[in-house]
Amino acid sequence: MSRENWRRYFDFSPFDKNRINGLCRLCNRNYKDQNGIYSNFSKHLKRVHPVEYDQVFAREYECLTEEQNVFGDDQITDDLTSKKYKQSRIIFSITKNLIIRCNLPLNFVENNAFRDFMKECNFKCEPISAKKLKNDIIPSFTNKVLKTIHETLNSINHVTLTVDAWSDRRCRSFLGITCHFIDNKMMPQAYLIDFLRFKSPHTSENIQQLTEEVLERFNIKQKVFKIITDNASSMIKAYKFGLYYNEENGIRSDQMKSISDISAIFDDFDRK
Repeated sequence: MSRENWRRYFDFSPFDKNRINGLCRLCNRNYKDQNGIYSNFSKHLKRVHPVEYDQVFAREYECLTEEQNVFGDDQITDDLTSKKYKQSRIIFSITKNLIIRCNLPLNFVENNAFRDFMKECNFKCEPISAKKLKNDIIPSFTNKVLKTIHETLNSINHVTLTVDAWSDRRCRSFLGITCHFIDNKMMPQAYLIDFLRFKSPHTSENIQQLTEEVLERFNIKQKVFKIITDNASSMIKAYKFGLYYNEENGIRSDQMKSISDISAIFDDFDRK
């Protein structure tokens, strides 16, 4: 941000040889910083006057340009007020707040009324296509979320799963898997680790195989404490012996046995 823009909010005066004094025009508070450095003034504006800060500064999103990964390498553009950066912020916000949080369809961004609205808000705003969201922006969000889930689950020792399968109105089948655990702050957490199109027959073998593939991808197969499902026969059969059942000799692994013993202790405690 140029010195001229800073003067909208601060009255500057020399303090000593290498420092300047800045008096906030909004609250009359006084701050000092080195010549050419405005970090103290920026912190004050952001902390005390967030509305004015947002009017001038672009929020430090990791999404910088359409061509970059939405969650890039934490680099911040030099010119925060550039047209390209503003366009990226708009795309970021549309994807995050409208498509994901409001669960609107992707082709919403191609609606003429929506584009007219965006032009009213910012006449320089360039329209974005549903294809761009689908092929570039959404996958970038997905990669970021998956990375966060992986990092979190790597620090957890035990998880409980919930698994459910169902069909939509068009008879397409899906399998949803969530994991639940208590974090290091003793707070319960729940993550949707996968939502899969289930094209195979709903047999216990296929359900178990698909579940194991997901758990191996997140490296939590050895951390499963319990699996919770509905009372469908295929679900009950799929997890009757857990994920570590050896079909050849009909025995469980030592780890599954230890988990089973712990489970039995909790069951006995509940009955008491």
